[in-house]
Amino acid sequence: MKNDKSAVSHKIARIIVNGNPSEREHKKLLDKFISKNKGKHYEFVITPGGFLLFWFPEILDNVEIDIDEIGENELKLLQQEAEKKIEGFFDKFKESKFQKLKQIADYITIGIDGWNRKESRNIELIAIYDLKKEIIIRWTGKFYPTERQKRRLIKINNLNSHFIELNKQKVVILGCHDLHVYNPRGQSIAKLEGYKNKIAYKFRSKNKKFKPDVILQHPHTTDTPYSWKSSWNVIEKELPSVKHFASAIKYDNGNEEPRRKLEYVLEKTKKGDVIDFY
Repeated sequence: MKNDKSAVSHKIARIIVNGNPSEREHKKLLDKFISKNKGKHYEFVITPGGFLLFWFPEILDNVEIDIDEIGENELKLLQQEAEKKIEGFFDKFKESKFQKLKQIADYITIGIDGWNRKESRNIELIAIYDLKKEIIIRWTGKFYPTERQKRRLIKINNLNSHFIELNKQKVVILGCHDLHVYNPRGQSIAKLEGYKNKIAYKFRSKNKKFKPDVILQHPHTTDTPYSWKSSWNVIEKELPSVKHFASAIKYDNGNEEPRRKLEYVLEKTKKGDVIDFY
């Protein structure tokens, strides 16, 4: 299906999630996005980390997965389970609505988290879904865990999975905390010979060679731009090729009040042609 030549075209649309809604409410939000964007077109639509959730397949529930080096077959099983969840989510849309989404956007990135039933292991994946072909064309996920996650997060060690060319542009896909490989404070306290220091150096070297045009980050929650500000500042200096970037936003601070107003958070977590929808 060809895009409407008269459509107003933009680079990135952010689906802004407010609070902690259910999957059903996420569908309603995307439904609303489709209805409100007649005559507009976006190259990339992005969702926050954990936009969808899934349980590990039962075959892996009692498997002690190596979080540092997950086996290729185990990772494939997890991706297959996540793909079923994404397909099921899109199946809930009326065919006419889904066809409109295909007209509105080229690609949508879906943050999807998985857990085993013991909740001792989890994985944070991101799928790049080609809306024209109706398929997932790339899987990637978080490789840079928070301190709380270091004993349970299954890392996506294939750093090449974060780099992709879409619509003749070089695009980098980041999990939430992955952006902190550019955080000056975090890197200053990382152990010189530790995992975080090594993986940050490796990723930044790859990114410099790649010379991206667009960077899309998928945080789980953001209630202040200062969570990411320092890292984005470093990227602007280190990667002058980047013309557009955006942090996907789930505006939430748990049981506490958000630390900054939403409009301020949105303004300070993007660069270039980024349209916010909420």
